[in-house]
Parts: sequence; C-alpha cells; structure tokens
Amino acid sequence: MGFSYLIGIATQLGILIPAAFPLGLLLVGLFYWLPARTQLVAWAVATVWLLSSVYLGTSDIEYALLIVVVIAAIAGVFWSPWFIAGIWMIHPLWDLIPRDLPAHQHDLPLACLIYDLVIGVYLIFRIRSKFFEGATVGLSTSSKMFSSGLGRTSAALIVLAVIIAQILVVGLISMESYSIWLAAPVALALILSTLWLPRGGQKIFWAVLTAWTGMTFAHSGELLELAIFGLMGLLAVLGFRKSPFIWAGAWAFHALWHFLPREHISHETALLMGHWMIPAAGAVFELSIAAYLLWFALQEKSKSRA
Repeated sequence: MGFSYLIGIATQLGILIPAAFPLGLLLVGLFYWLPARTQLVAWAVATVWLLSSVYLGTSDIEYALLIVVVIAAIAGVFWSPWFIAGIWMIHPLWDLIPRDLPAHQHDLPLACLIYDLVIGVYLIFRIRSKFFEGATVGLSTSSKMFSSGLGRTSAALIVLAVIIAQILVVGLISMESYSIWLAAPVALALILSTLWLPRGGQKIFWAVLTAWTGMTFAHSGELLELAIFGLMGLLAVLGFRKSPFIWAGAWAFHALWHFLPREHISHETALLMGHWMIPAAGAVFELSIAAYLLWFALQEKSKSRA
C-alpha cells in the first residue's frame, strides 16, 4: 500500500520515469530479506496490487488483463514461481500498446516498462538460483486434486470464483431494505462453499477473506479507515500463524465497525467490493462469520489436544 502511494507521489511530481528504476530496486530491497515462501506470497500480493490496477478503468480490456494477472499470481504461489516472474516480464509488452491516458499518466507506460523489467529480472535470478525451490504452497491431504500444482491452482481459482460471487451478491442486494434478512443466509452459503477444502485450504481462504473484508471500508483513503484495514490485515496473518480465535475476534470487531458514521461509497463501488450498505445487514453477516470461526477455532483446538 505504501509503495503504491510512492508511485502516486512520483506521478504528481512529474518524476515517474527517472524514479522507475530506483522504485523497482526499492521494492526488491524491501522483499529481499524475507524467507522464500513468505517472499513468494509477498510477490504474489504485490503482483496483483501493483500490476492489475495500473491502467484499470482506461479501457474494458484492462479487466481481462486483471484476470490474467490474478491467475498468474495464484499459480505462482500454488504451482511455480515462474508464473509470477513471467507476468512481470510480459507486462512491459502491455505498456507498449498505445492507449488514451489522462495527462498525469502519460509517463506511465515507459516508467512501468522500466519498473517491471527490474522486478522481472530479479525474480528470474532468484528462481534460477533455486531460492524459491520448495517454496510453493502445498496442502497436507491425501486428495489427488491437491497433490499437483495444477490441482492446487484450480482449487484456488474455484475459491476465488466463490469470493467473487459473494461480492457480487452482496453488491446487488446491499441497497435493498431486505438485505438484513439475507445477510445470514449469504454468510451460511459462503461457509458451506469452503467445506470441501482440506483444513489448510480453509485456513488460507479465511485469511484472505479477513484481509479483504478489512479493505472494503478503506475506500475513502481516510487515515482511520486505512488503519482499520491494516489492523484487519495483521489479524488475518496472526489468525493463520497463531490461532483462528483471532479471526473470530477480528470479524466480531469489524461487525461493530459498520455502525460508525461515515460517508458511504457509491453503489457501483459496493458491487466491486462486496460492501454492505445497510449497517445492520453488514453486522449480521460478519457476526455470522465470527460465530462460525469461533466454532472452527474450537475444533482446531480440540484436534491439537488429541
């Protein structure tokens, strides 16, 4: 998030092209110290965050590129890091395609080309030096589907489709007065859609969704909202690393956040983010998830004792 702000500042100052190479080196330096698997996940997140939204909104074809970038990032985590390196090396070709850009973005294609190549070359170097060997995410299960990179990537894409469907459903009903009656059923449907995953896959799902839920309120850029987003991201990681009880607490806390007076986002943005426009509906949805995660955590604790 901070790095995207740096890019925005460089754009406003009109120094995007000369800053591109140093910014690429800076991002590499920020991730370089991380262990292999953590760094691989970090690069996947950065790939989606920084590449997918560069030209978003300038044309409809950008949404197709968004899908390609997300698939490459997921495959990079669950299959091979070459997918992430490949998308950073291919993206400069996208920068060369002529397009109509706002005045403040005219330097963006050349700057992105430089920036993308710096990161792509670094990732290729790391892969060829076998730094990422064994870093892709596997799941402890006897299921054949999760024993291969293709299977794990396919499962992750199914989960992504579930999240997108949930976001669209929430966006479609969020303006309606009856949404409060559908909040709990939507939460239940979301929970049921995860039960086919092995335990490790479910944990990844809830970590991702917890962080995403925190972001749905960070739409205005206000400091408090960004702080809550950061807190939810931290709790998402801690819940995965330490205990699902943390997730239950995070969702219960965030349910109360719905009632804080604020300027609401537009319905169009609600469709994109899965934002509940009626506070009570959002609270019911999140408290339902919190209750399930509390049960999930108790199950985990029981298994660990056994």
